Amino acid sequence: MDIFGMSSLMLPGMLSSMSGADGIFCLLLGMAAGALLLCLVGANLKHIRKDYYSYMKETAGQFFGDIFMVFYFLYFVSLCGYVLYQLTTLSLTWLLPDGSRVGISLILLLLAMYGSARGIEGRARVYEIIFWFLGIPLAIMLLFAMSDVNTAYYTPLVSSDVTALVEGSVAALVFLLPLTTLLFLKPFCRKPEKMVSCGNVAMVTVVLLNIVIYLVLLGVFGKNTMGVLERPVITLMGMVNLPGGFFTRQDVLMTAVWFFALFALLNTGMFQGTLVLQQLCQMPGNRFSLWVVAVIAFAIGKGFFDHSFLMEVFETYQVWVALPGMFLILLVLLLAHWLRADKKGRKGGNV
Repeated sequence: MDIFGMSSLMLPGMLSSMSGADGIFCLLLGMAAGALLLCLVGANLKHIRKDYYSYMKETAGQFFGDIFMVFYFLYFVSLCGYVLYQLTTLSLTWLLPDGSRVGISLILLLLAMYGSARGIEGRARVYEIIFWFLGIPLAIMLLFAMSDVNTAYYTPLVSSDVTALVEGSVAALVFLLPLTTLLFLKPFCRKPEKMVSCGNVAMVTVVLLNIVIYLVLLGVFGKNTMGVLERPVITLMGMVNLPGGFFTRQDVLMTAVWFFALFALLNTGMFQGTLVLQQLCQMPGNRFSLWVVAVIAFAIGKGFFDHSFLMEVFETYQVWVALPGMFLILLVLLLAHWLRADKKGRKGGNV
């Protein structure tokens, strides 16, 4: 749910404007890069004995370990603020058009704080139930929408230049970056050896589902219309004609799919930001760090509402800072670990 909600909500319009029908190739290339990211995650997880922060300090030293933790904190807290903005906008547009922007944001933050305080397992059980209750109606709606698909919109294919394909693939990969939360979850897992395989299953499932959604949207709207729609998948939900016509506002019901998926990501950003800050500052409890993350996330979310240029700043940060930073940190840690292991081996051989 962490990687499904935002990607399915935002990616179709972005990829359509970038590469048209070739957006499916961008999704597949993004998945290939995501698999590489998970390989790096798995290679580092093998060497983590206690937790990720301790591993970074042991491998790269205290100074670089703290720098890396600040990087992760900025990523999670900015992601939290961005998701809060999108979730509040979704609520105001489709659920509570006369609601208060500040009021909705505060309520969502308080609920996310409560969810973070309850721990990982409790949230996971709830989301597992929600996934099936909302995932099945989504599949049904997509099946009914296929009757309106015009396959002529799938052409021209393989017509985008390399730049468009690269930009689309990078955009798809950016939405897979929450997979790096696995690095911090080893102390919470009973079977940590299965973490990367679970991540791969989740990634492949979400990408394939996004491809289906993308093909349906492209066949219904065409690339030009889909490229200008802000949230084409929810717009589609309002156009599907259910047999009998007994429910005319199914778009409102289906908004719940993305509401809970985005809320899951908000919870994850809140939990991870709190965990990173707590470990970085050596705080005994998580209450203070939880409030700090909530206040910063609220300020960032409010900033997106008040200053539209911050959206471009955030997109630039995701592509040019967060994305390469995730790969670079994992590569540096692996290199440092291998160098330390080689140095120890040589010392042992000399003895």
